[in-house]
Amino acid sequence: MPLLCGCSGQEGLTLYDSRNYDIVTLEEGSFSKGDEEEISNPGVLAGVRNGARESQKALFIRGAGVFSWDHLPTIKDIQCMQDNFISEVYQYIRPDYTEDEIRDFLVAMSEVDIDVYILDGEAEWSYRRNYDGMKGVLDRVRYYNSLVGPTDRIKGIVYDVEPYVLDKWHNTPDDLLEEYTDNIIRIREECSGDEDHIDICVCIPFSYDNMGYDRRMRNIIREADQIFVLNYLKGREIENVKREAALCRWYRKRMVNVYELQPGLLSQTTNTITYYKDGLDAVKQNYKELMDAYPSHDIAVGYHTLEYLRVLSLEK
Repeated sequence: MPLLCGCSGQEGLTLYDSRNYDIVTLEEGSFSKGDEEEISNPGVLAGVRNGARESQKALFIRGAGVFSWDHLPTIKDIQCMQDNFISEVYQYIRPDYTEDEIRDFLVAMSEVDIDVYILDGEAEWSYRRNYDGMKGVLDRVRYYNSLVGPTDRIKGIVYDVEPYVLDKWHNTPDDLLEEYTDNIIRIREECSGDEDHIDICVCIPFSYDNMGYDRRMRNIIREADQIFVLNYLKGREIENVKREAALCRWYRKRMVNVYELQPGLLSQTTNTITYYKDGLDAVKQNYKELMDAYPSHDIAVGYHTLEYLRVLSLEK
């Protein structure tokens, strides 16, 4: 049985369901004294809670995803993803995972209607000479997909490549971005003839255009299937992606707006990057405002990472 707790005051009655980690607030004046007593009825409470969940679900009509670096999702992870309307997971596959583990993971995600994208990347893959790193991920995805049936297969690859951490970035960043774009073009050409379409998704920081690389950013957006914008500057998310959103719409590309949840960045950023202290409600409110600002754009939400999505879900 879930633990239901209530408190009332000027802001209304708040109900907490420990089983679903869900909070429902009824505003003062929205119910009579008789209604207040009836709230103890499980059927009425379920209706209130379900209404709130349906409202949240509608927010994520463009999709909601989560980065998973540390481990393959457990049962509790899957429950957390379902509670947060996650429709896709960006999963790093460690070399020591067995075929059985990968197969079971893909089948489990398919059973709960969560699409799987393989997550991987090294900064050195920006170099044209290191194209084989990107190609190696594609080859592994092809192999993983051969282990399962058509409905359980991987939908895409998320390349998390950061050319701006390399020494060459400080000398010839334009050349480096051109090399990286060439690698993106080659990997899309490599898999274009595959029977199972694999989306090639590319992570970019929100700041490429601010740093003077607007033309290079345009090329990356044009050549990728999907763009994941690491929108890590709180309070400026809408302005941060103005150019990225416009280009994605122009090229008819899906964009994923990624929020940072990890606490480790707090000391270095004075809380300007991560939503760890603000909580998931703040992320959802910000995403709602972003969608209101770009109503005609195909923009999904992404959380970084699954570990802290679970932590923050438990703290709700």
